[in-house]
Amino acid sequence: MFDLVIRNGFIIDGTGTPGFRGDVAITGDTIQAVSPSISEAGIKEIDAAGKIVIPGFIDPHVHEEWICFSDAKYELFLRQGVTTVVNGNCGHSIFPGPKENIIEYYWGNGLMSSRQREVYKKTFPDWQDFDGYARAVESVGTTLNFITLLGHGTIRWTVMNGAHDRPPTEEENEQIEQIIRQNMQQGAWGISFGLDYVPSRYAKMEELVHVAGIVKEYDGVAAAHLRHAIGVLEATQEFLEVGRRSGVKLQVSHLRPNCPEAFEAVEKAVAKGVRARIDTIPRSTGHCTSKARLIQFIMALSDELFTAGEEGVKRALHTPEGRAIIKKDAYIFSGDKSDKFIVLSEDPSLEGRSVKDIAEERGQDPDECMLDLLGDEKKYVFWLGGPVRKDFPGDGHPDSIVQNPFVSVGTDEILGDPEDPFDWYELQRRGGFPIFMEMYRAKGVPVEEIVRRNTTMIAQHFGIERRGEVKTGYFADLAVIDLERYHFPAPQEVDYRKPLTMAEGVDAVIVNGHVVIDEGKLISAFPGRVLRKSQFRRRLK
Repeated sequence: MFDLVIRNGFIIDGTGTPGFRGDVAITGDTIQAVSPSISEAGIKEIDAAGKIVIPGFIDPHVHEEWICFSDAKYELFLRQGVTTVVNGNCGHSIFPGPKENIIEYYWGNGLMSSRQREVYKKTFPDWQDFDGYARAVESVGTTLNFITLLGHGTIRWTVMNGAHDRPPTEEENEQIEQIIRQNMQQGAWGISFGLDYVPSRYAKMEELVHVAGIVKEYDGVAAAHLRHAIGVLEATQEFLEVGRRSGVKLQVSHLRPNCPEAFEAVEKAVAKGVRARIDTIPRSTGHCTSKARLIQFIMALSDELFTAGEEGVKRALHTPEGRAIIKKDAYIFSGDKSDKFIVLSEDPSLEGRSVKDIAEERGQDPDECMLDLLGDEKKYVFWLGGPVRKDFPGDGHPDSIVQNPFVSVGTDEILGDPEDPFDWYELQRRGGFPIFMEMYRAKGVPVEEIVRRNTTMIAQHFGIERRGEVKTGYFADLAVIDLERYHFPAPQEVDYRKPLTMAEGVDAVIVNGHVVIDEGKLISAFPGRVLRKSQFRRRLK
């Protein structure tokens, strides 16, 4: 008798080959049989009639590395059919420790609220490196499997004692290399760059190639939030050159579909031997941000206000000189404020209105109105950018991107506060996989190909063995999905005052053989694992 049998489903195995109706049998954490019909019973059985049975999706671009220490359920991912995520993106790393170092880095970059900063210093377990972090995660549990990257920004910031616009010294380079090698040997999967962010944006080609070359020795992946300031195509070409010179495998992160030429550049580079893949956010809107988090962002963006802290920003809001600094440094003040909205307010008359509209009513300049709102005593949730983003449009991707075989989803889910869902969120990213499925099916891409791009393609690129495919002997990471109900509401359909909105249509999810969603209901189980690269690949000579 098997532990679990999934019966009567339409099995899409992740390889891109046509699906078939059949059964899947599981014992322990492993798939024992895949067949048109399995006669032996299971201790538990799931009827998947009318549904697809697929490998659990792999999300190659998230920022969930420490969320498990406060909320390990990861329900929003499970409800999309995701069973494995790649953490440590955009140059932001969970090591080197101690934890106080990591917390200060994330807080200083606006990625952790001041409330979280103080609480997490007291409640997070201690770690110094990948091995310690893995054991810390295992001590609290997680529903998902973690692939973990090193973050170039965090390592550079730690070694160089801050964000400095200069190359590392010879001694600093040696320390950076030692940290990379130690953690790669312990099981990290590669490194990420955040080339729009300090301090990674200070790294020139020579530094990027040097770091990528170290990771290449361990058959790791180098991922990058590109240097968008030079242009999307130009930034893509810069990162492809890193791959050419170093030979490392590349993951081009959240590539913007309003620049199809960049996607074409990657495809052409792959044809010439560069080992590169692309992830993109299928649809995104502006970010919803509490006033408190927005003040923190202003602090993080300003060299002059950073040392003054959040209280310094609040003081600056009430002086002409301070307001001038904020307007100069904070990107949120670009434009006429017609795309900056108030979602929630203690004054209901302001909800659903743009700052431009409120300014006109008050007879104010829109910038001054925004500063007044930030400086008053009321609480607000702002929607910065509103329902339309030109770089991640909601009306579908160009055909050349849809047909590009190297493109997958990367949800880039926002690093908010699990205990304060209104702190910082963007809803469309919570439905990246159903959005991608609907968008690409509508343009004629077979379901089998959509599943391949988001399972085996990523597993093979990162070197994740025995995952990403419905196959005998593979780990039992599976999702049962009702395609007719698999959906996430569009910006014009969703209520942005409900930050916990999740996808629909996932009937069951299995992680390492354990059922974590059953008949659409979340089960309290934490069978996820911190996967170690060193289990699968020895260092390349």
